[in-house]
Amino acid sequence: MSDDYCATPAAPTAAPDPTDAGPPFAECVLCRKPTEYPESYKGITLCPVCEWHEAQRTACSG
Repeated sequence: MSDDYCATPAAPTAAPDPTDAGPPFAECVLCRKPTEYPESYKGITLCPVCEWHEAQRTACSG
């Protein structure tokens, strides 16, 4: 029988800093938070939250 079940788990590793991941992202034009778009993206850039709110506003404005 193996003693692996009672073994002490290894210490968790630190999560990578999200600011170091990927290319520089454009800021949201409404709240200034990072968006999913690169800085080179042309046009209005919105973060996922503001994009969702904008979609709700335009869907209800019939």
